[in-house]
Amino acid sequence: MKIEKFKSIIRDYLRGKLTDRDRERVDAWYQSIADDAIDPFHDSAHRHAVKDELLKRLAPFVQTERKKAFQLPRIRWLSAAAAILLLGSASLLFFQDHQSVFNSGATLSEMQLTQTVAKAGELREIFLPDGTSVFLNGNAQIRYDKMNYGKSRTIFLDRGEAFFSVKRDTLHPFTIATGAVRVAVLGTSFNINRSQASGQVTVKVKTGRVKVSAEENGEQHILTSGQAVRYSLAEKHFEIFDQNPTTVNLWTQGGMLLSNVRFKELKEIVYNRYGVVLVAENLDTDKFSYSLMIPQVRSLDQVLSMICTIHQLKFRREKNEIILHK
Repeated sequence: MKIEKFKSIIRDYLRGKLTDRDRERVDAWYQSIADDAIDPFHDSAHRHAVKDELLKRLAPFVQTERKKAFQLPRIRWLSAAAAILLLGSASLLFFQDHQSVFNSGATLSEMQLTQTVAKAGELREIFLPDGTSVFLNGNAQIRYDKMNYGKSRTIFLDRGEAFFSVKRDTLHPFTIATGAVRVAVLGTSFNINRSQASGQVTVKVKTGRVKVSAEENGEQHILTSGQAVRYSLAEKHFEIFDQNPTTVNLWTQGGMLLSNVRFKELKEIVYNRYGVVLVAENLDTDKFSYSLMIPQVRSLDQVLSMICTIHQLKFRREKNEIILHK
């Protein structure tokens, strides 16, 4: 569903022009995001600024509906939902993650999504109802509709990295929505990393075939074993590259692979894997990049020692921080 169509639905909702069924879908969408631990606002000042802008845009509709004794509680939550739309490109990704509620005939009770989170420093494996295995790296989160999973094997990867070993079912393709990128398969194994630090979604195929498509422009690529793709959220562009299939899920086996990653990406990787914050003390990290492979990580100190060797640095610990310095 395009963003303009979604805005049209919101306007019709405010005017009271939706059918009972369509109004229920809007309610179901809001319910599905109401409990998410995702704060779209930077701080209280940002929250108030968004609220003011929202009221300006909705003023004609709100004034009209107040004359008709429009229910105020619904305006409150609808304002919150509409506020998400005012946040720019990030809000579009957030909406795309949840658009299936509008496209399907799911009712409010049917759209109770099961959420699984791996904490920072935790590696977690779960099994979906069809036997599909999902390894979650630290600080990763997925959701799926458990009640209707047998009809539509759709997973939402909200953040982080996950490795999927998908149970083959030719009648029900397995789909993963990351917001900007959608991945569809029948039975295969592959890795997806939705990285905030790099602003990219990366898909690497270990076995089988994977179809990767961009939500915004529909561009598609078919990947096979040993192939991978990066999608830049800023440039809306795919980059295809080769990847040794034996290292695709090295992290699930206790290893680590870094391939020309920048310092901000390294910070994200270390935090997700070990739950500690990497800090640079008086260093020009814009020039830093890191490439290394450790088949089996023995300890965090081993990783830090190898990282520091690359740029001739030292490290020290202060509570939950690892400080790199000369």
